[in-house]
Amino acid sequence: MSGDASRGQFGSILLSEDNIARRISWEMRRRGWSQERMAKEMTDAGHPFHQSSVSKIVSPKDGKRRSISVDDAIGFAKVFGVPFDEVLIPLEAVWDSELRAELDRLDELQQQREALDREAAGLVTRIVKLVQAAGEEHFDQRMDSTSGDERRRLLDEMLRWGQRLMAQVDAGVLDGLSEEEALSRLRQLTFGERFDQGGAE
Repeated sequence: MSGDASRGQFGSILLSEDNIARRISWEMRRRGWSQERMAKEMTDAGHPFHQSSVSKIVSPKDGKRRSISVDDAIGFAKVFGVPFDEVLIPLEAVWDSELRAELDRLDELQQQREALDREAAGLVTRIVKLVQAAGEEHFDQRMDSTSGDERRRLLDEMLRWGQRLMAQVDAGVLDGLSEEEALSRLRQLTFGERFDQGGAE
């Protein structure tokens, strides 16, 4: 490393010590780490550190913070699993970056959920049409052949999606139905006039 480059990197470290200290404090809080744990993690990562050194960085007395060397910063970056440059930037920028990443992930999951909902709705539509084709007698036999938790699960799942397909009631209403009421409602949805008219298409 050239002299200018070395001075530049050390200068960057000095200017960023407040950022690094805030980052260390924040990372410790969100992990639930004590100062002793932080020191141990650094030592285990090959950067020997003592609890008192951590304290002098995150909780300096009289505004006299322990200086943070390049090697220290490298160790903290390693322990936190982030690029070296990231421990130098203001914590607010880190929050903004993580917020954007989480929002992007949330949007991705929402799209996946909507796709799964559409697929599930299509499956329920086909199931109901198959049941319709088989007729009420077969439907009754199928329901009679199941019992216990499996019967209730089948009723709830088909009824929940049947309700959603035809937008009759909020799915939360189903929680208050007895098994007999659920079966009766499912029969109405499956063999009733509304479904035959194409309400679930």
